[in-house]
Amino acid sequence: MKRDNNPPKRSSCACPTMNIPELSFTEFAAKYCERQLYTPLELKARLESQRNVYKPVGWFMLECTMLDSSHLGELTILPYGGTAKFQEVPLTPISLRGLASDMSIVTAILKADALA
Repeated sequence: MKRDNNPPKRSSCACPTMNIPELSFTEFAAKYCERQLYTPLELKARLESQRNVYKPVGWFMLECTMLDSSHLGELTILPYGGTAKFQEVPLTPISLRGLASDMSIVTAILKADALA
């Protein structure tokens, strides 16, 4: 049997098997601000600043899911598209620090046009 060594093509964040919710800014901010030290107005100002620099398609929210990590439950928001490092929403767990102890998964998406 011939083995296919080509990895499967990555699909966009609209992948039906991922079920990553695309939220309004109000929902996105509520989810983030309930656990982080930001108000919705501060978050909006930070995202608007990133929008001016990176011209992203949107942002994705990561949550650390490692049970044995001091980062468990920590939320991080990163831009994607435009000139940002991530051109697509990651469909697999990622580590922002390069450590196995802070593997995070995407829990929500905010499109740039929803930032209004």
